[in-house]
Amino acid sequence: MMTLRGVRLAAVALPLFLPVVAACAGGTTGSDGLRGGGPARTSDPGTVVASAVGHAAVLRVDLAGGLITSQMLAARLPVVSVYPGGQVISEGPQAAIFPGPALPNVQLRRISAADVQRLVDRAVAAGVGAGRDYGEPSLTDVSSTRFTVRTPEGVGTTQVRGLAEADGTGLTAAQQDARRDVQDLLDALTGLSGTLGGDAEPYTPTAVAAIAAPLVSDCPSGGVQSPGFCGGGLPRPAERAWPGPALPGEPLVEGHEVGCVTASGPDTTALLAAARTAMNTTPWTSGGRRWTVHFRPLLPDESGCADLRAAS
Repeated sequence: MMTLRGVRLAAVALPLFLPVVAACAGGTTGSDGLRGGGPARTSDPGTVVASAVGHAAVLRVDLAGGLITSQMLAARLPVVSVYPGGQVISEGPQAAIFPGPALPNVQLRRISAADVQRLVDRAVAAGVGAGRDYGEPSLTDVSSTRFTVRTPEGVGTTQVRGLAEADGTGLTAAQQDARRDVQDLLDALTGLSGTLGGDAEPYTPTAVAAIAAPLVSDCPSGGVQSPGFCGGGLPRPAERAWPGPALPGEPLVEGHEVGCVTASGPDTTALLAAARTAMNTTPWTSGGRRWTVHFRPLLPDESGCADLRAAS
């Protein structure tokens, strides 16, 4: 069975040995606005994606908050990122097994400049950054879906809480229509094979981050059990010597012993090779301690741990 992690999560299986944070993001009606100089954008298509946007993603969808561990929050990938050069990077289907692979399945799709423009226009037409009211569903511990579109006129953002989970209860017809528009946009962006055609390939990063936290087990046996059980479950994978920079690295999450290190160049190759043969529950040893590590491939507009701290 394959699942698409991070887009529609009805429930999240949380390792027993990690701290959990409930980060409820977003405003009362969804954070929505336009930053930057120039006139406010309208929903009319034809917003030109010019060199003024630089190398940053011109369109991105990511998740904010939700009931996940602080380590997972820092390592979470955007749902999809569209770059002005035509690269589209997203997290692909992941095997629904426990424990799962250490590396996320990150995919790269290459599209034309015209298709980049088409996607940006579609985001503008869907109301990203236009100040629409998305309502506030009566839900707890759900993430917010954040849409960001970048044009020469500025950066427009829209944040919608409980986009996948809300069933319309307590929302007006106008709020449901606004949610439907951004949901249609999300569906188009996460189903680009149907939207634009073409195939995806594995994304090979030039740098990778490792989000580390001390390995602590609530189970007397010290083993890793499947979620919800503590006794007689799956054995923990064999511990391995950490092949990268010393853990935990620079502090990343305030109030938690969660750190971050990065590797680039030849060090990236070595770290990725180790990760490909590991599980997400593999204990890593560094500095005389044992750590749990989440691997986070860095995207073209990311350079290090500071980018992950800002995103989380």
